[in-house]
Amino acid sequence: MLPLAQYLPWFDLTPLYNAQLPFLLLGAALLLSFFYRSSWVALAALLLLVFLGIDRLGLLIGREQDLPLYMGLIAINLMLFICCRDRSVLSFFGMAWLLALTSQGVGLLGLQEYYGALSQKFSLPHLPDWLPVYAGASPPLPLMMCMAASFGAFLLLGLYPGPTAMGLFSCTVLVLYGVWSELPMVVLASTAGFLLIASLLGTSYELAFRDELTGVRSRRAFRYQMLTPSRHYCIAMIDIDYFKKLNDRFGHQVGDQVLRMVASQIARCSRGSVFRYGGEEFALVIPGRDRAAAERELESMREKIATYPMRLRSAGRVGDRRVLGLKFRSGQLIKVTVSIGLAQRGKQLKKPESVLKAADQALYKAKRNGRNCLCVHS
Repeated sequence: MLPLAQYLPWFDLTPLYNAQLPFLLLGAALLLSFFYRSSWVALAALLLLVFLGIDRLGLLIGREQDLPLYMGLIAINLMLFICCRDRSVLSFFGMAWLLALTSQGVGLLGLQEYYGALSQKFSLPHLPDWLPVYAGASPPLPLMMCMAASFGAFLLLGLYPGPTAMGLFSCTVLVLYGVWSELPMVVLASTAGFLLIASLLGTSYELAFRDELTGVRSRRAFRYQMLTPSRHYCIAMIDIDYFKKLNDRFGHQVGDQVLRMVASQIARCSRGSVFRYGGEEFALVIPGRDRAAAERELESMREKIATYPMRLRSAGRVGDRRVLGLKFRSGQLIKVTVSIGLAQRGKQLKKPESVLKAADQALYKAKRNGRNCLCVHS
């Protein structure tokens, strides 16, 4: 049977993979970065595109020994991107980075003839014998640069968590592997483009399904989860007591502190999935058919929130308090309580909408009973 490409030449995907795929992936990552205003991804994609273009145009022919040096510098830049605030690439910050990258390229052209001397000068005496590569030999300068960049990116990942930082860290490790194993440039660039696009997709998921203030999942995520719920589950509606009065007395910044504290306590003290349903209200989906266990869990969580030592962080905001007429002191303790309504899926409550409505009714019953309590729909 003859190949299909013989009858349909345009169907042959080999040239696409060998020549165009890395450009398509990196170009797509660059275009998407403008929509998401992500300077990290834009600069990383642009840097890899320029390097790939130089390699493809044959400008490094006769200077193949300089290829690892360029890759080491790319790894350093990827690590530095994570250090900076992610902004639009068209901002002053983005233009400054583009100027810095251009200066690096000009500097490399002047240092090419000294590359061998630099590698020898900054090499370590030897590596341990258990390493499969470079055992007992001096590691070259680009490998040292990539190893340092990978370690630095790993440390920065803890300071700046998120899909974009994770994508840049993965690209840094990929460049390290490329220098270590002499990975073909087309494979390295294609994989890096895929990682950058995946990081932007992860960012879009975070924007759509995660509440930025509290870090828990949003109401939209709750709605999607309720489209395909499990067979046995409970829904708890949790509302912060007197939240409006707290906001009026202490200000919205203190209200934000309270929301974050309550969300973290719910997530820490429960085995279910927590969502910010709206305002000061949270929804908790607890799997399983044991309602008594869910009640004990919620009671324990309610008590921990009520006894949590919530201290007001107001240092440096005295002027704001005077303007807004707020009266509180730094380090002041406030008491935060929640009211909870619980409902379980059963023969009478089969649909998720019915369970949610029953939990909401139980919540209002808890408020009528004096708040800071749990009521179960029966």
